[in-house]
Amino acid sequence: MSVFVWGFLLIAPALGSAALVFPAMGEIFADMPMHGQQGPDDVMAAPMVGQMMQFQLASMLLNIGQLLVSVLVYTAIFRAVVRPRESGFFSLRIGMDELRVAVVGLAIGIGLYAALLLLIILGFVIGFAVSTAGDTAVLVGVVCVMVLVMVLAMFLALARVSLMAPASVLYRDFAFVQGWRLASGKMWPLFGLMIVAFLTILVIEAVVFAGAALIFLASGAAAGFNWMHMDEAVNPFAGMDTWLVANWYWAVLGGVLASLVYGVVLTLAVAPFASACRQLAGNEAQRGADDPSPAPAA
Repeated sequence: MSVFVWGFLLIAPALGSAALVFPAMGEIFADMPMHGQQGPDDVMAAPMVGQMMQFQLASMLLNIGQLLVSVLVYTAIFRAVVRPRESGFFSLRIGMDELRVAVVGLAIGIGLYAALLLLIILGFVIGFAVSTAGDTAVLVGVVCVMVLVMVLAMFLALARVSLMAPASVLYRDFAFVQGWRLASGKMWPLFGLMIVAFLTILVIEAVVFAGAALIFLASGAAAGFNWMHMDEAVNPFAGMDTWLVANWYWAVLGGVLASLVYGVVLTLAVAPFASACRQLAGNEAQRGADDPSPAPAA
């Protein structure tokens, strides 16, 4: 049940964003002048700009909400693994653990982004130096090697810092040092764990998304949608509201299945690293799990 709840909490903002995106896109398509035709003073420009600004603002707020919910869910998964005695209410809390995971995740993201920028700059310098030789084949080969090296470096860096967030829940601290120490000498096994989890998730998502796309296109065709017909004043999603009202049970079933699948995928991506953190911590993990937890803020 916890897996379903975690998936639902994260997929609900995405579904809300989709419910916002499709109607807004339909209105923009319908209002967009076609075949180079414009009003005398671009009368349609102001309403379109207003619609786009409202859409972007609402989308930004939904993204912020999804980030906040992500912190709660990720921390809940860490807590369920490293402190299983605190599994009440699907391991969801609002407290210092969530703050620590948010700070650690933000710091890791900023650090990895800065490292990526440095690698890109270095790649441009090397690419420019090689391009002066004038050999296209050598340049293409060097670029391919650099891309592979950058991807490998980013994955290895992620593996090296992957235990900091779960360690923050385990030790009840901003566990930059503890997480780094736990991953010392374990970077390649953690890298392998990351690749296995990534490939497993990739297969699951490919199957699920392919099936969802076929169902979506088939249901759209049955409802008379024609997304390829983009003449003037045509809203390709105009009939979607009517279809959803008439077939709400399919929408609910799809949301339930999507939440379950997303929860499974998320758990496969996060839980193995929390388990690795607990195992590597050994006796320290047992003491941390047995320590009484402070009362949550909510």
